[in-house]
Amino acid sequence: MRLEQVNHFLLRKQHLTPDSRGQNVLQVVRDLCALHATATATPYVSLWSRLKDFQHRQLDSLLYESRALVRLLCMRATLHIVPTEQMATFFQATRSCQRRDPRILHQLLVQTGLCREGEEGQMLQRLLKRIAEVAAARGPSTVAELSERIPELAAKFSYAVDKPYGGELSLASQLVPWMCSEGLLVRARPRGSWRSNLYEYAALASWLPGANLQAQTPDEAQIQLFRCYLATLGPATLEDMVWWSGLGKSQVKKALLALHNEIAELEIEGNDGYWVLRADLDGLGQDESAHEPVVSLLPSLDPYIMGYRDRRRFLPTEHYDQVFDRSGNAFATVWADGRVSGIWQQRESSLELLLWEHAHTEALLAEAQRLLRFLTGSDGPVTIQSYPPELYVKTPFSLGRRS
Repeated sequence: MRLEQVNHFLLRKQHLTPDSRGQNVLQVVRDLCALHATATATPYVSLWSRLKDFQHRQLDSLLYESRALVRLLCMRATLHIVPTEQMATFFQATRSCQRRDPRILHQLLVQTGLCREGEEGQMLQRLLKRIAEVAAARGPSTVAELSERIPELAAKFSYAVDKPYGGELSLASQLVPWMCSEGLLVRARPRGSWRSNLYEYAALASWLPGANLQAQTPDEAQIQLFRCYLATLGPATLEDMVWWSGLGKSQVKKALLALHNEIAELEIEGNDGYWVLRADLDGLGQDESAHEPVVSLLPSLDPYIMGYRDRRRFLPTEHYDQVFDRSGNAFATVWADGRVSGIWQQRESSLELLLWEHAHTEALLAEAQRLLRFLTGSDGPVTIQSYPPELYVKTPFSLGRRS
């Protein structure tokens, strides 16, 4: 199998070619398996890249009105947006890689002076019960609002004091996310704009009354998770699936064994070990050598680029450090014909493309102007430069924007 065929097949799967752009937001999210949501703007720009005439309010409506989508800690213990109907699948499949150890919370309760050693378990249960009661009675609330009703949550502790990012944190900053990872609370609507991360938190039972996180066993959920992954990102290797999910290699192998009748092994330009759904083999075999040029501007942590551990299929090895941080998180990227050709960054009301491969520049300029209009609400300057490493500040969670 030629790499060019695979890349174009995946562009269509990802709704990134002009003729594969979606019209239904919920269906596109299903097709992508899940949207990265650690950076607040990422899911919006990911959808903007794949849908015709996408507007912010379309995602907001699905998250906060119909609630057909929900934010959930799942793959690699990071925040994603997933279809609510599949919430149990993502929760159960990834729970083993994202559960927090309550002993850490026990230590914090003693460190903050809220209880003595030996009393941590009872104290933790009282606080969790109180948070759940306040969230259910008051409705969606910010961490600060929960702390106003439950003063113990405002207790401070020192964190990584010998590190540049260290400082003081509140007990609430640890307890509330822990309750989300346990399926007790859920991130609701943020305060402010669509780029705000000041979330309200709601009791899951109130926000999604029909949700049943116990509807599947972890084994059943992992089979469904990797079926979804391969439908979205296959062909992929075992290592890709381990990276993407955060699960252990033995867990991924077990799920693939259960899927053996649905999957096939594939060789791509002399490299074997790629797995794909049998249903996709015909589509992969199509000759796409004469397809029209395809350009895309994808946000930091976009689900396509984050779907693989080995990114050589679409990225020159010498530019890996310009695109990923030390944890493997991707910055905002420029794509031409299925390969990463540069990075982009927003500077207030302008947009800059930094390219190491100059291809389809007129199309890229038009796409950049369209993106700037989406991000800011108006037109502004768009520039293309040959890539100058010294000018780029790596800030993946701000869409590549300079600090």
